[in-house]
Amino acid sequence: MRIGILTFHCAHNYGAVLQCYALQETLKGMGHDVDVIDYRPEYLLASYRKFSIDRFISKNPFTLIRKTTRELWVLDKRIKRYYAFNDFISSNLHLSKRINGKFIPPDYDIYIIGSDQIWNPRITCGFDSVYFGGFQFAKGKRKYISYAASMGLQELGDSDKKFYASALQNLDSISVRESQTASLLQPLTSKKVETVLDPTLLVDVRTWDAMAVAPRIGKKYVLVYQIGFDSDIMQMARKIAKETDAVVVEIMAGIYSRKSKYRVQCATPKEFLGWLKYANCVVTNSFHGTAFSVIFNRPFYNIAGNRNDVRSLSFLESIGLGNRVKAKKSFPAFSEIDYSDVDKIINGLRRNSKYFIKKAIGNI
Repeated sequence: MRIGILTFHCAHNYGAVLQCYALQETLKGMGHDVDVIDYRPEYLLASYRKFSIDRFISKNPFTLIRKTTRELWVLDKRIKRYYAFNDFISSNLHLSKRINGKFIPPDYDIYIIGSDQIWNPRITCGFDSVYFGGFQFAKGKRKYISYAASMGLQELGDSDKKFYASALQNLDSISVRESQTASLLQPLTSKKVETVLDPTLLVDVRTWDAMAVAPRIGKKYVLVYQIGFDSDIMQMARKIAKETDAVVVEIMAGIYSRKSKYRVQCATPKEFLGWLKYANCVVTNSFHGTAFSVIFNRPFYNIAGNRNDVRSLSFLESIGLGNRVKAKKSFPAFSEIDYSDVDKIINGLRRNSKYFIKKAIGNI
């Protein structure tokens, strides 16, 4: 089968590019001809540009000077980070021709939509019909499948329900990443909404081991990877570092002007994997920071916040690690994790998730 993947592949976000790569490799391993459809909506590109006048503009002259000074200070890092992601995308993803507007090509037998938060209207600036199979051509014999789609919402308003009820009709098979998402969507469609693993967990850990670039640090370290900034995460990391005689290393999700000896702002996706693989412990509020900690069997803590409770907690409860989600201001003593049972559970979930794909495609 010729398969086209539609997801957030162009976002300069570690989880976004790595989950896309994992789904691509999984489908190739099933014997399919796979492209990542190179759809790059402006709402994804805007914050990742090397240079944007919006980062300088201000009506207040003092603010203008401050913003200009900051941008000039971090410009070299912004450019380095930009190419770190672009090089990974161009070298590791099998991209289609660049898409103009929303005109998705009718060249594929199967369209797989997902994973990532493709159904989160806060990210897509309202619902993006492309990520629901709303293409500008007749459906014909083609199949439309959502795989591990996430919407990052804990409840739906009436207008949201109306949209989802209509949009889900485009899909032949529906799967989502969180059980809570399945519960919200199931009443809106007669089709079964299944819960599957994030693509990063579909491939064998050896795939990530081979890709990971080991950091050159020469010390034990506690790795912090957070979306936004939460002082509780840093407090937790410092406490664990003190208990384990380690240093705290931060992998940044963006560019910051303040320098720090162990702050890594321009890691490539492969270096990101290496920092996670060799960490003595990981403290995070990121779903993919959590997922890769599990993949590499690292001790970790997910510090619960409003953004990530549903996504991370759903995954961790499904594998018996819900106790690694800690409330803010809750700083327990460091403890290791016995992954023997966890790995068995993930192997079972991986088989079920691959079965969903094969069944949806029609290979079963």
